[in-house]
Amino acid sequence: MKGISIRPMMSADKAAVEHICIETAPPFLCSNDKRREYTLLMYNRYYTRVLQHSFVAVDTNDKPVGYILCAPDYKSYKQDFYRNELADIRRLGIFYSISARSEVCSVSKHAKKYPAHLHIDILPAYQGRHIGKELMNALFHHLKEQHISGLMLSVSRENKGAIAFYEKCGFRVLSKGAGLVYGMKL
Repeated sequence: MKGISIRPMMSADKAAVEHICIETAPPFLCSNDKRREYTLLMYNRYYTRVLQHSFVAVDTNDKPVGYILCAPDYKSYKQDFYRNELADIRRLGIFYSISARSEVCSVSKHAKKYPAHLHIDILPAYQGRHIGKELMNALFHHLKEQHISGLMLSVSRENKGAIAFYEKCGFRVLSKGAGLVYGMKL
């Protein structure tokens, strides 16, 4: 991880984190303006509003090259997400609204045992350098200090690289549906 350090996310990082989110998203999620906006609303904007549980990997110029975003309490996240991001997603159209609700609800049955959930992305040029593992370790340490008992995430079945990474980090499959939900006790 030469030349890369991990630090808490700051509001000044928001634009760079949005850029990373779009750069690392599957092409179909960024094929037009509506889909790009949906992607940012689903996977980025909540976390960058509530950023005290998120970390960035930065280069020697303090420019973010990756991030791990976290909501420590699913119930609070869901309420806040519905009140804020979902309102904006509804304006994009019914398909986006249904898709967002479905994805947010897909993990709800695991929220008691795994109250925190995460979203992690690293720019392609920086992948394979153990940055993801260091971001995970920073988050694990932070959540343990906060006495959070478990952490979950959802991932597409097609994202084989991410699945292998999560399993290597110690996550286990909690449920299978359109995607996979992984969890880890802390």
